[in-house]
Amino acid sequence: MNFFTRLIGYSVLLLLVFLVATLGAESWLRQQTQRLRAEAIEAKRAQFTAIARAITPPNQHWQAADGERLGAMTGGKVSLYGDFVPAPPLDPASLYFDQKLAELPLAPVTARVVFPASLISRLLVTYQRVTVGLMFFGFTLLAIGIFFAALNWRSSSSGSNSPIARNSSRAEFGSLAHLAETSVAQTAALTHERDVRRLAEEDARLQQRLLNQSLEGKVRLGHDLHDSIIQSLYACGLTIESARTLAQSDPVESDRRLGQCVQNLNATIRDVRAYITGLAPENLRQAGFARAVESLIDELRAGRDVNFDLKIDEDATAMLTPQQSTETLQVAGEAISNSLRHGGASLVNVRLHKSDREVCLLVQDNGTGFDPARQDGTGHGLGNMQARAGRIGASVRIESQPAAGTRVILTLPLRQTA
Repeated sequence: MNFFTRLIGYSVLLLLVFLVATLGAESWLRQQTQRLRAEAIEAKRAQFTAIARAITPPNQHWQAADGERLGAMTGGKVSLYGDFVPAPPLDPASLYFDQKLAELPLAPVTARVVFPASLISRLLVTYQRVTVGLMFFGFTLLAIGIFFAALNWRSSSSGSNSPIARNSSRAEFGSLAHLAETSVAQTAALTHERDVRRLAEEDARLQQRLLNQSLEGKVRLGHDLHDSIIQSLYACGLTIESARTLAQSDPVESDRRLGQCVQNLNATIRDVRAYITGLAPENLRQAGFARAVESLIDELRAGRDVNFDLKIDEDATAMLTPQQSTETLQVAGEAISNSLRHGGASLVNVRLHKSDREVCLLVQDNGTGFDPARQDGTGHGLGNMQARAGRIGASVRIESQPAAGTRVILTLPLRQTA
C-alpha cells in the first residue's frame, strides 16, 4: 500500500468520524425540538388554565365570545367545541392542545388552543434540515473517497510509479486535506451554535416562568381586592349614609355608627398592610376562624337591621389549612355581602361543619333571590368564588330562585384538607 492510498484511508476515516458526529447532533437536535415543543405547550396550558379560572362565566356557560377573550389574553386562537360541535381544523405549522372547560351533562365544552411555534423551535427545525444536508454531503464525500481509494489501488497494482502519477497523487492529497480542514471547521461552528442556542432556550424558559408567576399574582390580587377591601369600603359607605340620616333625630346613635365606621376603616388599612406584607393568613390563624367571621359580619352589617345565625364547628376549622381558611372566609364574605347588597335579606344563616368525607360551608338568606341561569356575567363576585374554590380543590354550588332566597354551599373534600 503506497503513501497516497494511506492518505485516502485516513481521509475516509475522518469523514466517518464527521458523519458519526453529525448523526449524534441530529439526534440531539430532534430530542431538543420535541422537548422544547412539549415545554411550550405545558407553559401555554398553565397560562390558559389560570386565565380561564379567572374569567369563568356563571354556571360555566361558555360562549364563542368567551373563546375570543381567552384567545386574546393567551396570545393564540381559542376554539370551543363539544359533542355536538366538531373540532376545528389544525394548522400543521402551529402548536396546540385541548383543555376541558366544563363537564355539563348535556353540553361538555372543550377548548382547543392553537398558537404559533416559538422562534427557538423554528430555528431547531431549520437546523435539523441543515444537519440532514450535511449528512448527505458527508456520505457523498465518503463515496468519492472510497472510489478514489479503489482507483488508486488499481493504479498502484498496475505499477504506475511515474513522476506524473506522483504529482497527480500529491494534488489529490492537497484537495482531500483541504476538505478535511473544512469538515473540522464546520464541526466547531456547529458546537458553538449549539451552545448559544442552549443558553437562549434557558433564558426563554426563565422569562416564561416569570410571566406566568406575574399573571397568577395579578389574578389573585384582583380577587383579594374585590372580596375583602372593596366589601369593607362598601360597608363603611353604608354606615356613613345611615349615620348621616340619624344625625338630626338620634345624634348619639349617629356618633356611635361613625365611630364604628372609623374602626372599620382602620381595620381595612391593617388588612391592606397585611396583604402587602403577606401576613393575612397568619392573622386569620391567630384570631380564629369563628372570630374572623364575626368580625366580618359586624363590618358588613353597616347598621342595618339584620339577624345572623352563626354556627361554626371548631373540629371543622381544625381540618382547614391556612390557605383554605383564608379562601373559605373570603367566599363567606362575598356570599354575605351579596345577601345584604343584592338580596336585601333580613336573616342570614352561616354554618361550617364536617362529615366523614368533607368540610362544608353554608350561607343561606331569606332575600329576594335570583335566577342563576339568567345572570349576564357583568359582576365578579360569583366568578371570584368559583376561582377561590378551585385554588383549594373545593366546589361551589349556588341555589336560588326569585323571591325564595339564596343558598351558597362550599364543599372541601377531606383528602384535600389532610
